[in-house]
Formats: sequence, structure tokens, C-alpha cells
Amino acid sequence: MPNYRFRPRALVVAVSGALLAACAGNVSKEDLARATEGYVVEDTNKLFVVDCLLPGQVRKLGAQMTYLSARRPIRTTAADCEVRGGEYVAYDRANYASALKIWLPKAQEGDASAQLYVGEIFEKGLGQQTDYQAAAQWYKKAADQGNSQAQLNLGALYEKGLGVGKDPAAALKWYRKASGLENADLQFTSAIDATRTAQAEDQSGEIAALRQEAERSRQEAEQLRGQLSGARQQVLEQQEALRRAQDELEESRKALQREKSSSTGADDTALRRLEEQLRQKEANLRAQQAKVSEMSASLNKERQAVRRELESAKAQSARPALAAQAPAESPTEVARKRLAEAENQLNDKIDAYQKQSGELTEWLTQSGKTGADPAQLRTRIEERKKSLQAQAREIAALKDKAEQQESKLADLEKREPTLLAGGPNIEILEPAVTLTRGVPSIRINRDDPRRELVGKIDAPAGLSSLLINDKPQTLDASGVFRAALDLGSADAPVRIVAIDKKNKRADLTVNLVADMPVQAEVYPGGKTGGALGKGDAEFGEFYAIVIGNAEYGAFPALRTPVNDAKSVDLILRERYGFKTKLLINANRHAIMTTLNELNKKLTERDNLLIYYAGHGEIDKATQNAYWLPTDAEAGNPANWISSRSITEFLSIMPARHIMVVADSCYSGALAGSAVAKLPEGMDEAKRAKWLKAMTNRKARTVLTSGGVQPVMDEGGGDHSVFAKAFLAVLRSNQRVLEDYDVFRNVANQVSGSAGRAGFAQSPQYAPLQHAGHEGSPFFFVPQG
Repeated sequence: MPNYRFRPRALVVAVSGALLAACAGNVSKEDLARATEGYVVEDTNKLFVVDCLLPGQVRKLGAQMTYLSARRPIRTTAADCEVRGGEYVAYDRANYASALKIWLPKAQEGDASAQLYVGEIFEKGLGQQTDYQAAAQWYKKAADQGNSQAQLNLGALYEKGLGVGKDPAAALKWYRKASGLENADLQFTSAIDATRTAQAEDQSGEIAALRQEAERSRQEAEQLRGQLSGARQQVLEQQEALRRAQDELEESRKALQREKSSSTGADDTALRRLEEQLRQKEANLRAQQAKVSEMSASLNKERQAVRRELESAKAQSARPALAAQAPAESPTEVARKRLAEAENQLNDKIDAYQKQSGELTEWLTQSGKTGADPAQLRTRIEERKKSLQAQAREIAALKDKAEQQESKLADLEKREPTLLAGGPNIEILEPAVTLTRGVPSIRINRDDPRRELVGKIDAPAGLSSLLINDKPQTLDASGVFRAALDLGSADAPVRIVAIDKKNKRADLTVNLVADMPVQAEVYPGGKTGGALGKGDAEFGEFYAIVIGNAEYGAFPALRTPVNDAKSVDLILRERYGFKTKLLINANRHAIMTTLNELNKKLTERDNLLIYYAGHGEIDKATQNAYWLPTDAEAGNPANWISSRSITEFLSIMPARHIMVVADSCYSGALAGSAVAKLPEGMDEAKRAKWLKAMTNRKARTVLTSGGVQPVMDEGGGDHSVFAKAFLAVLRSNQRVLEDYDVFRNVANQVSGSAGRAGFAQSPQYAPLQHAGHEGSPFFFVPQG
């Protein structure tokens, strides 16, 4: 049985940081080195990031006056804060009041970095309710001063409609400002997210429309009452018809008895057999009468369920806040459709039964009068017997269906309080979806009129239906759908509607846009890059921390992480020129010490990749995700490394581009920010200019091997399914490769391989919004 690495997705609550180099003042490298030297396992906590208040500087004014300046806030490790005589909260650091106390005074003085941190404090909550409106206000102040991280965060709020009106055009504007290329032909790839929860847009027009819908629901319920009453009357009439049929059968039996008494001896045996068959028919008819009675009772139950749904509709009308989040199709409408279907089926059965009963009665009467041949009589009775038996089975099936409908309605009533829960999420995987003039669009090659749309639906409550341009679609085991797209004309819209089993819906519309000739004036023509396509962009040095944890004291051993880590380490060194640090079966202290050592070594021109393969866990009390070092204890997160801690550490690292690749749980801020992406089809000269521009912007991104479900430890030979795909993409690459393209290629391979093994696994990719991300991707640059 294969082992699985558990990696639940959780929202990381982290206060993003500023550059350590920008905040460190005049502290020497020797002081920084002493801050991380000599610590044993018990002191590992001092290697984590804190909000630190440094003492004020002693300043001299003229020849006579000496004074102490205001205290200076920075974000650094606890050890560094102690060495420099700073003050920090040693416990309960994720506290709103203590974090705000550090940064608010500086923000009120107009410091853009402090304003950014205050905005993040309000957005994350840190122990209290999030305040997106306050976050947007502080982000706006910092963004107006040119802070690119604040511009990116503000764009994310506009994209989602949190604290500000939902405005894709405004989001794109701030994303472009953050990139520094406002007038460039630049795309931004973000999590195209039909939000899981309906936004509180209590617009009077929408509420009025919802109230009208509730009124229509009540009227429809009244009609249902009348229809149910009619159906019940039909059942009563059918019962009367059955009684008449029973009387007619009795008369037929007496007629046959008389025929028997006048028959010759040769016909006695046949007539006795015929009499027995008629008795069976009579029993069958009585059984059918009982089943019809049961059906009547079932219909009464359906009527009671409709009454409950009507009361629910009235309650929804009285609660506009709930109505604003109600699905497009109300529970009453669903009940009406189910009951109409049951009524139609019942009417069909009644008509068929009346017809069969009338034919049987007429035939038996004629047979008794004419003295039909016993053999022919026996054959005809056998045929009627089979027909009535088939009807009996159909009536039984109809009864079962009615019972199932009643059960579903009862379940719907129980689940009504959960209507405020999140709905489905729609994500487009291929082709690349971009924000163009405020509208999500897909660029299509003019020479390829048919393209395949590949996307993923995440529906925690289970998916009920998926429509693309009103056509039903199906999902595979991983929640991925594929649909052929026709480019009939430019700007052709594609509407995707996902409805989950709670009747919550997500609606995403994108435009199919034919590629237009690239405007030469955007980027003046220049020398085309070589085979690598990097032009004169300077990427700096590349570093990597590669961790493979397989042997645990308190958790099951894993088979492939060590092989995965060694192979990744090899290809990064030999193929891409990384300077790597390989950690095999590393404990918490070893991992945090390595991060601190690199923090001292990296410059703002460097790049860092962190690869982790091993166990992951989630703290059920806090819902925080963790990596598990080899000294981790089951049920005790003291030695676990939280994804929040990793995110905080990335925020203080001076490296320009940082990417985390985790074959375990690293949930980061998996929804929010945006990545600048080169438009498909752009020529090499413009690509080189774009790459050069992005080397001046920070990247903080994460690629994980799956979502909230376990991921396979095997399936790729000596590697996990994810590691095998990741290695294959890096080996086959011949040019500068963006992290987003790595994700797309890896995701396709992993979903296919895991699906063939009967396992659902879908890699995830996102920027880390509160780790200092400024919109750039991470780049893989092959050597030679």
C-alpha cells in the first residue's frame, strides 16, 4: 500500500516584511553572524522572525546638544533583535495589538513601508476580525508613495472586491504600476477566482429582485398544492377503478366456473389451471391496489415537504442578507421540478394501468361469453400476466423514487443553515487567462480556430452541475474539465457556471480574443536574444535549499523524498548552475539554521529556490499548515515549521526572486496576488526587454504538489509523481523558463499520471502575497 504525504491547504496568516538590507541600519555582518551562531536546539525559536523595536540613535545637534532619536521598527529574527538591544514580544507574537503598536506610529508619520505593514495587519486580522476597508486605506497611502508591494496588495483587493468595490480594471492598473511597466503590453496571471463566498453587496435592486423571486416561489408552491390535490384525487379514482376491476374478475371467475361445469373431461385440467391463474391475477391486482395507496401516502409527504420549502422561502424573504447570497435556483424551485416529475410519472402509470385493466376486463368478459379455446385462453392470460407484473415492478420503482425524493428534500431542509458557506471555485489552467482592459481574456491563435479549454473546479460541498456556454460538462477525478472552444468571431464570450450540491454557484465569463499584430512602438526593436532567450538580462546568482525528509521518529517512513531531493539537487547544480545546500532527514534546527545562513549570504540581486519533500500536517485547532522536520512529534506542533513562519522568513530575505517548491503541505497565500506574464507570441527582442524589467522586481511564489488531499509518495518509479514531472520539465527545458510555465507542464503530467493510478492529485501554484512579492515570476535559466 503506497504511503501518502498529507498536505492540507490552509490560509497562512502572516505579516509580510520589508527588506532586511533596507532596515538593518549600520549593523555589521559580524553582528549578524553572531546573532545566529552558537544556538543549540533549545534556542531554535530565536531564529524565527519578529517585529522588533530598536533603541533610538544617540544624535548630536551642534556642539552642545545631544538627544535620543525615536525608536525604529524593523522585522528581523529574534536573535538579531536581542543582539542589537531591541524589544520584541517573546510570546503571542500573532497579536493584533502588539503588532499594530510596533508599526502604527511610523505609519502615521508617513513611512510607506510601515503603512504597508499596517495594511497587512488589518487584512490578516492577527487575532481579531479582518478589516479590509482599513487595509485598503493604508495600502492606498503606501501605494501613492510608490510602494510596489502595497500597489500589488491593493490590486488584489480590487480584484476580489474586499474593502473596495470589485473593479478588474482598477486591479489591472495597480498591478501594472507595481510592475513598473504601466504602458507595456504586459499580462498578469492571477488566480481567476469566482469567489467562494458571495460578497455583501446589499444593492436595493438585487434585494427587490430576490424578494420578487421569493413571491414567485410562494405562488408556485400554491400551484403545487393544487396539483398535489388533483394527483390525490386521481389516486382515489384509480382505487375505485381497481375495486371495479376486482368485481369484474369475480364475475369472470364465476363464468369460468360455469364453463368448467359444462366442459368435457378433456378440458377439466386446462380449466383448473386457468382458474388458478385467474386467482393469481386477482392477487396481483390487490397488491397493485396496495402499492397505489402507498403512492398516495408518499404524495402527501411530498406536499408536506413543499410546505416546508415554502416556509423556508418566506424566511429567506425576511432575511435580505441571506437572500443576497442565495443561489439562482431556490430550493422551492428544485422541489417543484422533482414533484412535477413524480406527478408526470404517476399519471403515466395510472393511464397505462387503466388501459391494461380495461383490456383485461373486456377480454375476460368476451372469453366467458364465447367459450374460447382453453389453450388460446391460457396463452392470452400468460401475456397479460407478464404485462401486469411489469407494471407492478414499475410502480414499485416509482414508489422508491418518491421515497428518495422525500429523503432529499428532508436533507435539503437540514442543510439550509449552511447556505452561507462558500461555493465552488473556478480556475482556468489552459490557455493562459489574463486581465486585458479589465476583462479576463484568452488569446487564441488565428490559424487555430479550435482550442481546448482546460480548467479546474474546486467545490467543497460537491459539484452538482457544470455548464460552459449552457452545455453540460464533466469532470475527471481531479476536478479538471476539458472543453473544445470554437473561435467563430473576435471577442467571443465563454461563460462557465458551476453549481455545487448546496446550490451555491460560481460564474466566470472570459473573452476569446484573436491574436493581434504586436505593436512595435511598445518596445523599440533591438537585438534578438540567443537560444536561451534571456538577452542582456542579469539574473544574479542562484541558490537552493533542497530538503528530503523520509525517516521520522513519530511518523511513518516515506520511500521517495531522499531520491527526490538528491535528483533535484543534481539537476539544479549541473543544468541550471545553482549553488545548493542538500539536507537529508533534517530536523527543525538544521532547517532554520540553513535559512539564517543564507539570509546572511544573499544579496538583492540573487535568487533562491527552496525544495521540500516530506511529511506535512495541519493543526486542527488553528488550521495552520506545517512542514514536519524529522524530530516532529505527533500531535505536538512545538517542533513543526509553520507555513506562516516560512512566509515571514521570505519577507525579510534580501533575495530578488524566491520560489518554494513543496511536495507536501505549504498552503501560503494561495489566492490573491498576481504575476507579470509575457504575452504568448511576443518576439524575442521584446521578451528580452521584459525579462530585464522583471529582474528588478521581487518574486515570492509557491508551487505545491497538491491541495488539501493526501498526495502520492510513489507512482513515479524511484520518485513521487510530482517529483518525476518536475524533474522532467527541468531536464527538457532549453530556454529561460517562468515558474508559471513549470506549473502548467507539471500539473498536466501529475493529473494524468495520478488519474491513471486512480488517485486525484492536482498541483497548486500562486504568488505569496504577504512575503514581499512584487509581481515578477521566478526564472529557471539553463547554463550554456
